[in-house]
Amino acid sequence: MYTAIFLIENIIISSLLYIYLHRKTRISLKYLYIDNIIIIGFSTLINLILIKYLSFINPVLISLFNVPLILGLAFTLTMIRFWRTPQRKIKAKQNEIISPADGNIIYIKKIEKGTVPLSVKENVTATLHEFINTELLNTPCWIIGINMTPFDVHKNCAPINGEIISINKFKGQFLSLKNPDVYGQNERTSIVIKNEELSVGVVQTASKLVRRIDTYKNIGDQIKKGEWYGMIRFGSQVDLILPDFCSIKVNIGDQIYASQTILASYENIN
Repeated sequence: MYTAIFLIENIIISSLLYIYLHRKTRISLKYLYIDNIIIIGFSTLINLILIKYLSFINPVLISLFNVPLILGLAFTLTMIRFWRTPQRKIKAKQNEIISPADGNIIYIKKIEKGTVPLSVKENVTATLHEFINTELLNTPCWIIGINMTPFDVHKNCAPINGEIISINKFKGQFLSLKNPDVYGQNERTSIVIKNEELSVGVVQTASKLVRRIDTYKNIGDQIKKGEWYGMIRFGSQVDLILPDFCSIKVNIGDQIYASQTILASYENIN
């Protein structure tokens, strides 16, 4: 009898948690059928172990323990996803640009020549003035916004082969992006990678509760497509700036994966 009671309770608590996370952080609904089921199974198993080996404990107390138990298990599983460094095989061709981050596409916008690009997070806009003196803005560009959820890998990779010609870091005060007055105070790191065919810009923007943005590379370093170059602790958003001669291969709302998803392609110049 207790097995059925614990199972039903855990299904309700865990499912409500993952539905809330889906609405709050935009995690994919697939986790309702993956992580949710794992959490339900583990929490129910722990309940049964406690009943068997700690029979002196009132089952009602065990039942009340399920909320913090499920939250703890969900947090642990999320941190495993957050900190992992997957080994992914790069299948992109020379003229294909890969995603620098796991996440979902929140916007794809055109930038006119000489116009300073804007990054938009939850209807709050940040001016990416660090690109003013780069050749990126000498031609029209695309800017692609990628929202990173707690379930996404939080390391970022190079979208193309090339040389890192600039790195700009803006220290933050760990404040919420929801307040327009403090957006610019959130930590941000922007890099430009250049090769013989094109230049691209990648912007890492941290959200509230952030600790820091790590960068593993320096100006002048050569970097390979798909190579991990940094990490956001904790992450919020990554923007990719591309020349407008690139053909975009993704749509708003798409779930994408660093080093695996082809975001754009271009005709070989050489």
